[in-house]
Amino acid sequence: MTFNQKFASLLLIASVGASVCSTAALAESAPSLPLTMEEIKAKRKEARENVMVPSLGGIRGIAYRVVGYKDFEPLENELGKILKETGVPLHVATKLKPGDNPVDAILQITFYKTASHTVADLSVTQWVSLMRDPKTQIKAVTYSDKVWLSSHNPKEAIAQLGNDFVHDFLKANARSTARSSRKANREASDRRDSKESKSKKSSKK
Repeated sequence: MTFNQKFASLLLIASVGASVCSTAALAESAPSLPLTMEEIKAKRKEARENVMVPSLGGIRGIAYRVVGYKDFEPLENELGKILKETGVPLHVATKLKPGDNPVDAILQITFYKTASHTVADLSVTQWVSLMRDPKTQIKAVTYSDKVWLSSHNPKEAIAQLGNDFVHDFLKANARSTARSSRKANREASDRRDSKESKSKKSSKK
């Protein structure tokens, strides 16, 4: 299934689900029950894995930062430790210098003003091409995730978001590596077949 087909499927499921729920609500004249936190997490995970994870394949370097929190540097250091598991070059976004390559993605964790609880989201921005005009490139968010914690615990938010991202990153690049390996094997097989064919032709002469 292609990326567009997956995205269309998710939109279709969402629209059909909304339609069914609204019809049932009208028929029974009773409000539908709100989703539980676990249901919300499950739906976000499904969308992330089916739509966003493929966009992480082939990323060669990441710049990262933490915003929206006053004492952000310890959190940024913690995020950097987690992201090392990706195995690609890392750069603190605010300390990027000309020539710091490769940087294919900017990962940002944003905290929102909270007192007794913690709300934060992670976004990955990349340069992408428009399907209708591949020559036109724009910056766009290609991956996102969010965490809600019932306590004020920004370090735990960093850990959850960072570890989920690393899991998805490694998953996406395992697929990418497998595709590259299959392509290399096919090319090597084609070269062997070509040599054998030429050798047979030479022996006939």
